[in-house]
Amino acid sequence: MRTKFKGQSVGRGNATTFNSKSLGGALQNTGSAFEAAGKKYGVDPILLAAIAMHETGNGTSSAVKGKNNVGGMMRRKGGLMEFGSLDEGIDAMASNLKRLYIDQGLTTIEQIQRKYAPVGAANDPTGLNKNWVNGVTKFYNMLKGVRG
Repeated sequence: MRTKFKGQSVGRGNATTFNSKSLGGALQNTGSAFEAAGKKYGVDPILLAAIAMHETGNGTSSAVKGKNNVGGMMRRKGGLMEFGSLDEGIDAMASNLKRLYIDQGLTTIEQIQRKYAPVGAANDPTGLNKNWVNGVTKFYNMLKGVRG
């Protein structure tokens, strides 16, 4: 399913503020960390936060609470990566998104999903990746203050 972002790059951006009040659970009070990481790597901080919200159930997952993993990032040999702080997890996610997705020309939510959370992936036994585009788009619109 295509979203309204078809053809519109959301991966790069100079957004400096967004509706960080929507960040919940462990993600509360992390808006400035998303903004700093976005600025550091040239990645839209709204996109970073939207992916984190989707990946963590808006800050409620065990991965974010116990491992400071905001992006569902996996080790090469399997298992979730662990970070020393939420800021470190946000920075790692932004770096990863920049290098492995945006710099490779994957700049829309749909393009990013095909690699980040592919439907049918071995680490998605219950098929949740099919909801990734809609979930990230919903949070992206919420953070931007878009209605619809």
